[in-house]
Amino acid sequence: MFHISHSFLKCARAPLAVAVALISAASIAQDSDLAIEEVIVVGSQIKGASISEALAVSVLDAETIEAMGVDSGDELLALIPENGQNFFNEAENISGGVNSGRGDLGAFNLRNLGTGNTLVLLNGRRLVNSATYQTEEVGGSFVPVNTANSNHLPVWGIDRVEVLRDGASAIYGADAVAGVVNTVLKDDFEGFNISFRHSEFDNTPSTRQSITAEWGQDFNDGRTNVGVFFNYYHRDRVSSNDDPRWADSDFRSRIPEDSPWAGSTSFRNDSANGLYPQMDVRTSSEPTSLNGVITDTAGEFETYAVGDSRCQYAISATHCGAVDGQGTSRYDLNGNNGFGRDLASELDRMSVFANITHELENGVESFTEISYYESDTNLIRHASSPFSSVKLIMGADNPYNPLGSGPGRLSGPDLDEAMAGVPAEGLDLIIDNYRFGQVPRVVDNNGDMFRILQGLRGSQGDWDWETAFSYAKAGKDDITHNRISNNLAQEALNDSSSAAFNPFDSTREGSNIDRILVDVYRKSETELTTFDFKVSNNDLFELGAGSVAGLIGFEWRKEEYSDDRDPRLDGTIVFTDYQGNTFPYVSDVVNSSPTPDSAGGRNVRSVFAELQIPVLENLNVQLAIRSENYSDVGDGNISVGKAAFGYRPFEPLLIRGSWSETFRAPNLVTVNEGLVARSNTRTDWTCDYVNQVTGEAYDLNCRNSTQRSAQGSELLTSETGESTSIGIVLEPIEGLTVTADFWSIEKDDTIGLFGEENHMILDLFYRLQAGTTDCSMTFNPAVVRDAPDDDQIAAFAEAGICPGGTAIRVDDAYANLDKRTLEGYDIGVYYEVDTQAGNFSFRYNGSYLDKFEQEASGDAALLVASQASGAIPANIPIDGFADLLGRDGNQEERHRASLRWRRGDFGASLSGYQVGSFYQSALTLSDGTRYVIPSMKTYDATFDYRFDMGDARSRLRLGVKNLTDERAPLADRYFGYFADAHSDYGRYMYVDLRMSF
Repeated sequence: MFHISHSFLKCARAPLAVAVALISAASIAQDSDLAIEEVIVVGSQIKGASISEALAVSVLDAETIEAMGVDSGDELLALIPENGQNFFNEAENISGGVNSGRGDLGAFNLRNLGTGNTLVLLNGRRLVNSATYQTEEVGGSFVPVNTANSNHLPVWGIDRVEVLRDGASAIYGADAVAGVVNTVLKDDFEGFNISFRHSEFDNTPSTRQSITAEWGQDFNDGRTNVGVFFNYYHRDRVSSNDDPRWADSDFRSRIPEDSPWAGSTSFRNDSANGLYPQMDVRTSSEPTSLNGVITDTAGEFETYAVGDSRCQYAISATHCGAVDGQGTSRYDLNGNNGFGRDLASELDRMSVFANITHELENGVESFTEISYYESDTNLIRHASSPFSSVKLIMGADNPYNPLGSGPGRLSGPDLDEAMAGVPAEGLDLIIDNYRFGQVPRVVDNNGDMFRILQGLRGSQGDWDWETAFSYAKAGKDDITHNRISNNLAQEALNDSSSAAFNPFDSTREGSNIDRILVDVYRKSETELTTFDFKVSNNDLFELGAGSVAGLIGFEWRKEEYSDDRDPRLDGTIVFTDYQGNTFPYVSDVVNSSPTPDSAGGRNVRSVFAELQIPVLENLNVQLAIRSENYSDVGDGNISVGKAAFGYRPFEPLLIRGSWSETFRAPNLVTVNEGLVARSNTRTDWTCDYVNQVTGEAYDLNCRNSTQRSAQGSELLTSETGESTSIGIVLEPIEGLTVTADFWSIEKDDTIGLFGEENHMILDLFYRLQAGTTDCSMTFNPAVVRDAPDDDQIAAFAEAGICPGGTAIRVDDAYANLDKRTLEGYDIGVYYEVDTQAGNFSFRYNGSYLDKFEQEASGDAALLVASQASGAIPANIPIDGFADLLGRDGNQEERHRASLRWRRGDFGASLSGYQVGSFYQSALTLSDGTRYVIPSMKTYDATFDYRFDMGDARSRLRLGVKNLTDERAPLADRYFGYFADAHSDYGRYMYVDLRMSF
């Protein structure tokens, strides 16, 4: 439950005061047509439910959405204050590679509770999930999540979008934990509309074009209506080469000189893995003659571009060498050897929606919905580099090996003496810190979705009934070109001919890289089949205050998914490295984690009931209950209830509230996935602690590619919780509506992972406790480490803890973790009036987050308590637990306000959107100082003129998005900004021509 504090009320007054001042200044009032609470259907399945006005729902009508100037569902969601971050956006899914959900894809994330906690409906019925899934951080690491694709839904051809800001599992079933988004398409549409839009950006050469057509007609003397809505959309790619802000992945030059982070390497987001590798002699005792001339005492040497000041000897026409220790030649990931990499892919999308309604002779209405969607994207990514845990060997017979037996063997007056100790047959070299940067990765992603629904509805006496059957299928074909096969690479590195792979040539032709390139695919599908039947009666029986309405229903659905991975990923083609590592911890694709094929399905049966009770003439109550049975979950029988009320003590004031139980079953992937090893770049906080204590004297590399193993489990139970809200709707004067709703969500048994970095912090805790007294203990057995080298042994000893080598793997497991608690409030102000100067309408929505906590228990609680006591340094982030408010994109507030004007043939609008500040936890300093990413405000404007063009009533609209050319604030991310929360494209303009016949 939640409480309302004095500070909370103080904060709440500010946006209300601003909103009322703006309204007064504009002298506008609300027209009775706005009455947004009267048109909603989401939140109750009883036709014409009187409780509807008591439900916390935001409604965006077609005109409002059109004025937003958005082209896609993900763009629309980004402008809804109640929605949080889109973790499926392309600018942030770089590190996931083929394991990311790619292509034309957007996620629903109401309240920032996490992907998968929002139920998505189309015309009141469940939408199929996107064919692909990816992982999202829940707890301390990343677990598979899936979502309906927001870009499957149109931002055209719709009547309205309804956002139920309340738990609704008792009404609609699983997943409605944070709320429901329902898109309602136009029905009974007559006429023909066609529109064209063209957009251009100020800061990039990117353009966008779309064409939309709407057609509808009555047949059979009005008994049949057919409506078809079509859209085609094209978007150019947005490349890091398009703007100097993104072109260099080292963002340190943008840090102010007086910042505590000035001089830090935190914003240096280029890579130590580049075209100029570090090489290690593969032998237990390298020739001492090499020491100090070609290699260091450990048998390692660096390489650089010819002409680099660090060069000590020539290797090839493009590469030189030097004794290790001169510093790594770093690689600009955004420059990508001149190719750049994309913030947004090149996209073509086509969507068709059709509605057919027909009144049968017996008065029964048939309704049919048909949807089809397809998309094609092309995306450029940076080149691949091997994981630090998987090494390739350059054979001694390779003709380009500088310590080998072929023509590339080093020689010359300054080198012959050093090379004298190298045997004639040469030495194998271990390739380290390397990237196959001669070519970029190129991703083609094709997506489609088909949905058909056939339903009947009618009445029998006092009873209304409705039934429908639907089938939907979504598919994704993802193909990445220019990937590297470990097997082919090792074969080419062992080749003794001139066709061998040459890592000492930065050109495509000279390196012979084409012989090791492969295409890698991922083919995914999801299917959803549903059948439902429900009957309702608005006059079950009479109470003193009116008629009791009731509904009872049944729903059956079947959910299926399949994820078919390339043979080089799923273990069909196996690679074994020189250390014996193989599947399931190593794949044959460089820089991609191995993933077995996966598939699963479940049947779900539901029965549900709902009552609308007029307790008093001014008090309505909603009661609902639902029971769902899952075929594949241990606690497969789940029952939840809901109670809501609307009380109007006097006409201008409505008090509304609700309590509901919610649940979310484990998604199909977390139940059915086989053993999966995921490699992600992670910080070994034990190593980092040693670096801090020793002043980085040993320059240990503490951020490496670390594997995490986990697999699906039928032992997982459903996430359950409670959602509560209390609010008011105030209409103090004619036309003015003010709403305020205070809400709370508590969710238990959140499915997640303890996490790689948390496990390594736990390893640090045990080492700190032990000191150097007993170095034979295992510390945290979940952390698998290499044997420590000389530098690590010395550094750990100086730090006063037992030595540990590089962390190469963490064994973790999906589990029901801890409780998540969110609390906040929403403010809405709506005002509309007709004046002599025209019609004015104002709309303000603000969403505020007061609390976001994941309670720590077990080992997580131990870490949190140890950090609070000072045993663990404050700058070490314990991920996923304790207070998440304001952390890594969990903004405390979001606002959107719009003012629209229309007079005759002319119209205009001005709107503003603000995303609140938050901090980036990975940048927290050792003294606890946080790196705060400031709030971002953007403004949009439109102007339109309506006129006749021949037989067509036409409208020309000019729009400007991001009127002031605001750019995203600096963050330590791939393109220098937090793309899950912000856009950095700057200002763009569009022209839109619409003709109605």
